[in-house]
Amino acid sequence: MATWECYVVLIEIDCDIFKTTAPKPIQFTNGLNIVLGTKGATNSIGKSTMLMVIDFAFGGNDYTKLSKDVMKHKGEHEIRFAFQFSDHITRYMRSTRHPNDVAVCDDNYQPTGTTITLTDFRQSLSNAYGLNETGLTWREAVSGTFRIWQRGNDKPTLPLSVHRTDTHQHGITRLLGLFGTLPKVKDALEAEAEAKASVDAAKVAPHAYNLRIAASKAEFDANNKRIDELEAQLADLQASFGITGESHITEEQAQTLATLRRAQTPLYRKRTILTNQLDALTENKELGNKRRSRADFEGLAAFIPEFDYGHLEQIEEFHAQIKSLVVKQANKDIKAVSQELDEVRGELERLDGQIRRITTAPNITAKSAEAFHEVKSELARLSAANRAYEAKQGYASALAEARKKVSEESAELLNDIEKRINTYLQAVDGSFTNEQRKPPELRLERIDSYKYAIADDSGTGSGYRSLLSFDLALLEHSLLPAIIEDSYLFKQIETEAVERIIRHYSSINNKEIFIALDEVDKYLNVHQLIQDKTRLRLGPGEEALFAEEWGKKKP
Repeated sequence: MATWECYVVLIEIDCDIFKTTAPKPIQFTNGLNIVLGTKGATNSIGKSTMLMVIDFAFGGNDYTKLSKDVMKHKGEHEIRFAFQFSDHITRYMRSTRHPNDVAVCDDNYQPTGTTITLTDFRQSLSNAYGLNETGLTWREAVSGTFRIWQRGNDKPTLPLSVHRTDTHQHGITRLLGLFGTLPKVKDALEAEAEAKASVDAAKVAPHAYNLRIAASKAEFDANNKRIDELEAQLADLQASFGITGESHITEEQAQTLATLRRAQTPLYRKRTILTNQLDALTENKELGNKRRSRADFEGLAAFIPEFDYGHLEQIEEFHAQIKSLVVKQANKDIKAVSQELDEVRGELERLDGQIRRITTAPNITAKSAEAFHEVKSELARLSAANRAYEAKQGYASALAEARKKVSEESAELLNDIEKRINTYLQAVDGSFTNEQRKPPELRLERIDSYKYAIADDSGTGSGYRSLLSFDLALLEHSLLPAIIEDSYLFKQIETEAVERIIRHYSSINNKEIFIALDEVDKYLNVHQLIQDKTRLRLGPGEEALFAEEWGKKKP
């Protein structure tokens, strides 16, 4: 693949709270751009922070999230920056208060009234840098090689990681994108991602939705055996209900029938009690209506000649009054009991109607309906567990097939990229050490696994050198438009190797390189080159990026 010529350049950055001696604005060019620290490698003067500001201009979000000391001590502020797109320059402004908005500005950095979202701004950069057809977003393409202290993407054995927890597959996918070959395997990767999502969902479903999945083939077979037994029980129960083979009731209907039958049981008892109570009240009422007359007592005269009929009639009149009260109360009680009995009969009739609407089976009782419901429930549970098991096995099979296809389609592409990068490393990294040390080697084992290391050399300096070499391989052989390297990456590397690296950086004129550097006096052979490529000088006190060092103790 031919290296794409970059005609887009970040040409300047400015901010009102930068130190007064900083260039207004700070100018950048294609090729090497240096943020230079002190001879004594003074810490915490703003070198890494300036690189974070550059990342911010490239659409990053880490400046506001990770540079917490700046946000705390300097408060809200605006970063102004400009890109040259072929034959025209566009100026922008991004604030730390609203980092997801990017204002388009005129030549004096006055907002024109046009504000675009950060997403649209990133897309415009992707368009301008020719990354639209890579299958990557703008930040996926560039973020991995913006190696700044706070970002934590500096592990020498994981050069493709954007962050500490990044996966090998994500890194290799971005590598394929930068080499313009990701579209060739994108369909297979999407099929794999979809299959993996199904497998993951099957794993989560039992906990999220309280579902049961057969845990093994043995459990699946045991469930099938039990399902056969339950289906036989179900057939027997339906036969006992008087249901023919052509008709059946569902589990839900059986549950409803059991509920209705249970509701009827106390009503039957209550109907019996009320009927008996009504009969007793009616009988009492009839007794209360009977009244004795004088003729009823005339037979007593033969035995008691002096019998006082008048006194007896008075007593009987008193009894008649009492009976009248009893009859009146009985009438009231009969009315109340009759009304309650009618309500009970009405409720029973309503429940009977509901039962008739569900089934005409004559022999369904509450107990048999409950038994039917229990069998149906267990049958449904075991059947669902086995269906879920079969689905899970199907998802696993689909995932294995998708991974196989990804592996087959990506193998040749990965092999080609591996060869190109290793050929470059053999030559360029070898030149950094004057062929005195082994170069790093990339092994793209699979789409989801890679190794990167220097054989027999796990030293810190060698590791950081291998990281810088890898970024150069991407910069010079892929669509990657820019790299950012922090000063601590250079400190452990041998002086002569750093000098050769800086010379190599200065030979690149079609893409941008931003580095922070300290201890310039020890790089005697490239001292003047460093001076020429320096865009911003930082030092202690008022020469720090924001003209103060809040990390120092106050005297």
